[in-house]
Amino acid sequence: GAATDYNSGTIVELTAVPEGEWLFVEWKGDLTGSENPTQITIDKAKNVTAVFVKKQYPLTIEIEGEGTVTEKVIKAGVATDYNSGTIVELTAEPTGEWTQFESWTGDVNSNETTIQITIDKPISIKVAFKEKNLIINKSITRIDVPGQSTGYLRASFYNVSGPFHYLSDDEHYFFYPGTVFWGQNKPNSKDEIPPSPSHVLKKVDGLWKYHKTYDDVLFWGARNFETFENKVVVGDGNEIGPDGTDWNGDTYYGEIQSQGEINWVKVNDDENRGFYHGTTFGDLNNDGLLDIGGAPGQWYEEENKWRLKVFIQKGGMQFENNDLIFEYNETGHNLPFTLGFADLFGDSYGEIITADYGGGDPSSNSKLNRIEIFKYDSNQKKYVKHFESSQPTAFYDIGMGATSIKAFDFDNDGIKDISIAREDQKGNAFEIWKGNGDGTFEPHFVSPLWSQNELQFREFLVFDANNDGYLDILLRPFHYGRLYRTNPVWWDVYASKGIKLNHLIWLNNGNGTFSYYSKEDLIIDDILIDNVHPYMDKGILHYSGSFTTDEGALYGEDAIDLTTYDIKVNLN
Repeated sequence: GAATDYNSGTIVELTAVPEGEWLFVEWKGDLTGSENPTQITIDKAKNVTAVFVKKQYPLTIEIEGEGTVTEKVIKAGVATDYNSGTIVELTAEPTGEWTQFESWTGDVNSNETTIQITIDKPISIKVAFKEKNLIINKSITRIDVPGQSTGYLRASFYNVSGPFHYLSDDEHYFFYPGTVFWGQNKPNSKDEIPPSPSHVLKKVDGLWKYHKTYDDVLFWGARNFETFENKVVVGDGNEIGPDGTDWNGDTYYGEIQSQGEINWVKVNDDENRGFYHGTTFGDLNNDGLLDIGGAPGQWYEEENKWRLKVFIQKGGMQFENNDLIFEYNETGHNLPFTLGFADLFGDSYGEIITADYGGGDPSSNSKLNRIEIFKYDSNQKKYVKHFESSQPTAFYDIGMGATSIKAFDFDNDGIKDISIAREDQKGNAFEIWKGNGDGTFEPHFVSPLWSQNELQFREFLVFDANNDGYLDILLRPFHYGRLYRTNPVWWDVYASKGIKLNHLIWLNNGNGTFSYYSKEDLIIDDILIDNVHPYMDKGILHYSGSFTTDEGALYGEDAIDLTTYDIKVNLN
């Protein structure tokens, strides 16, 4: 402070002048009070102090949604006075698994999680958290199998038809059946190219990692699979070569063990290889063992016809071929490319369900778009026809080819219904036939008929995706339809930008009809991914997917760095 000499009796006027963001508060010493300016009489030596304080302004934070705001001094949801000029850093932190930061609004507008503000006036801010519907975990896992080329490895993890999810010791695994690769020189038959071993990924801390390779479970191109409890069957439906009658491969049956292991056996011998476009299993003879069927089966040159394949399990994971138990006499496009085994009468004996492969005009060919049910006749000791549908135009005005058959109770009436995936050059769709309880069925529901530029799928899985007690249908997409890819460019994952999941999820309306999930957009932008495969984990829908980037294709090392994704979906 400054000292000034005054004559005794002098009256001095004092004025406190604050600078910048300071405020005058009071006088102290030989002068008290807060009057400004004020006067003082000099009758002795006097000491006066002007007290100034920094201006203070309140900061108010309002929280919307599930989250908190962290800062060194304040706590979320209270108003705190700050000295003017103070710089405060605020960080928005979501507190729920499905919660994400959205924005700051009010006196500050920002989409950044962390902001800095200067307190130079009263500040009021609102932070908003919103519920997200997707959680994505990405990882890179190296696949390096001695004797396996980069091309074979990439093809195996691209396969859309054969991969399946399974549990072992409550841990999650994905099995990828081997798939061959031939580059620009397609072979004339499978015999010109060796089959590929199969691979397994394991989910570790939410990420998919390479687990093991089965060198003795060999495929050229697995086309379909079916699982039940701890059992699985996978059929080879490769279409290698110009002559369809030469298409054939093997079917494998597996039983899941502990530590992710599957005990595999080859169902057929080399003499009973077949074109296993459709593969199924079920207990045909009520002995508690799963028997196996394949369609269209095996080509018999001397008879000039295909024969559906049936293998009866004899125990000890051994199978005996018994095609004569089911003689199917149709030929051409009316021949099934898929079949299903299911107990439709509740007597513990499996029936055989078929559906033709289509082609033509259903208004002039009553056999198109049909389903057939075959029941075992103990007198004839073979399966005989019990039911054949007669409504070829109930769902379509073209002949559609069935590629998958699954029997489930979709409306919870205690009677099994039948779901069928169908395809044609004009598109693909799925349909539901409602069971009447006597082994007969009637048309009930059909999805849209999607063109290849809209949506292509390689059949579907059936499970309760939203935990409402009704079974739903989950499509397995592939290729570049606009209902799957966000910016579809054929054969270019990079240009296609991302994926959409809404039209893959068909939720049961509670009566065996279905609607795709439309509550929220399930869009993932800027993701490089081939195909996605649905599964459930602790009651929540997930998709597993993968992609081999250009950088991950390690041709010089006969290996790949596989990018894997786990996508968790909130349907609530």
